[in-house]
Amino acid sequence: MNHSARIPSRSGREHAQPLYPTEVWECTNEDCPCWMRKGLTFEEQPKCPMCGSEMMPGERMLPRVSDKEPR
Repeated sequence: MNHSARIPSRSGREHAQPLYPTEVWECTNEDCPCWMRKGLTFEEQPKCPMCGSEMMPGERMLPRVSDKEPR
């Protein structure tokens, strides 16, 4: 299945950017929408920066932000 997102460029034109399964941390508080990429966290088991709750591993379809992310 081909996943992509429409991303505006600096010139104002939109282009499709491929999405990849990406490991993330998701807040366990049902009222909190916070999540963060696992590859961009400094702690082994981070707390939610918005509400302080525990976070659990998850996965989202996201564009790559770094060449260091797994392919």
